[in-house]
Amino acid sequence: MNKFPIPTLSVGNIIGKETLGITLFQHSVKGRNAFEQPHKHDFYMVFFVEQGSGFHSIDFTQHTVADNQVYFIRPGQVHNWSLNVNTTGFQLMVSSEIVTIFSNLSQLPFFEQSVPSCLSLTQEEFQEFKKHLHEIEIALPQNDLLTKETVLLRLHLLFKLLQKDYLKQFPEYSFSARPEKVIKNFNTLIDKNFQTETSVNFYANKLNITPNYLNILSQKFLKTSASDVIKERTILEAKRLLTSTDLSIKEIAYQLGFNDNGYFSKVFKKYAGKTPGDFKESYNLYHPSH
Repeated sequence: MNKFPIPTLSVGNIIGKETLGITLFQHSVKGRNAFEQPHKHDFYMVFFVEQGSGFHSIDFTQHTVADNQVYFIRPGQVHNWSLNVNTTGFQLMVSSEIVTIFSNLSQLPFFEQSVPSCLSLTQEEFQEFKKHLHEIEIALPQNDLLTKETVLLRLHLLFKLLQKDYLKQFPEYSFSARPEKVIKNFNTLIDKNFQTETSVNFYANKLNITPNYLNILSQKFLKTSASDVIKERTILEAKRLLTSTDLSIKEIAYQLGFNDNGYFSKVFKKYAGKTPGDFKESYNLYHPSH
């Protein structure tokens, strides 16, 4: 057994304070050039390198750092870097909850499993992203609800523009270019039926394939079973209801097809890592604790 497990760092570990789900800072101001101990994050990170050199290792693939690059790191990926002291750019850190919301609108290919982690841009392309980053940077310190919603929209636009450039450089990771149409339709069907239909058989029948084949496709492209995909969509809805309504946990459980409140809490904790009550209490994007 490994006595020295790879540490998992939160935003708070890195910058010394907890944030509301989105953190952005200029690397030359708060960033560390020597982060040579391999570590993991519990958040998504996009590292924009305007100027720099050195190396950046992500899941044991070593990248040579250069000007006008963008690096994408998912929660759980092991990474470390050693950068030139004059490296400049931006570090953007985003919570899983926010990326989940964005991913449900359409796939963000750069956060998928087993895809390239480094995007190379022209200087002109990078400067366009820098403008968007500055707008987010200016708005982030403001605490009112409308500004927070504006930041979310700006962040989503930033991700969509990154997606365009990413698919231009890596067209093989386009959703439409890969044999994933069945999975896309599966996700659409889940969105419409998850509150009433939880069996893999139902979705397989709708897609005119066998449950076994649906599971094979799900494991291949979503890296999890079809049953788990359905449950994860249910838990996402539970999170939305917990944070945006005054419904009790029992009412939410019933609305999502759980007759047993205890079983709902058990399933929720399995997929969310917290009980429904703990999740509601700790969620502070729009309700920061005082």
